[in-house]
Amino acid sequence: MSALAQSDEPRTLEWDDLLPAGSHAPPQVVDHSQPLAFDDFPYGVDVKTVPELAGVHARLPGFVVPLDTVDGKVASLLLVPYFGACIHQPPPPPNQIVHVRFADPVVLESMYTPVWITGVMKLERYSGLAESGYAMDGQGMEKYRYEAAE
Repeated sequence: MSALAQSDEPRTLEWDDLLPAGSHAPPQVVDHSQPLAFDDFPYGVDVKTVPELAGVHARLPGFVVPLDTVDGKVASLLLVPYFGACIHQPPPPPNQIVHVRFADPVVLESMYTPVWITGVMKLERYSGLAESGYAMDGQGMEKYRYEAAE
């Protein structure tokens, strides 16, 4: 990690910032009416990312889908833009999912509560519960509080 990424204030990102110019995220779909096969998802796994985000010290709001726990704390997770993503099909596209790994696992109070996650962004694929086009070396997680734009 660069000295700049460690010392600067994190850049607040929104989910649209993870989309390349001219791209739009598909609508949020949480469909309980019928199971979908992976082949039925409305996009491929080759969704483009934003190269300029690599190495950015950032904070991003979202919902947590825990992947790995250690002693009751979350060591890795998927950060998604809306509740129910990845748990219900289809998941968001890969450029709308961030795979977060914490060197020091964090306490997750509730999967239903949005959070801010701070860390250093990477362009790195993850394939497991869902496909992710971004990764983050997580440095902290806190309960989301709305902050009006200045």
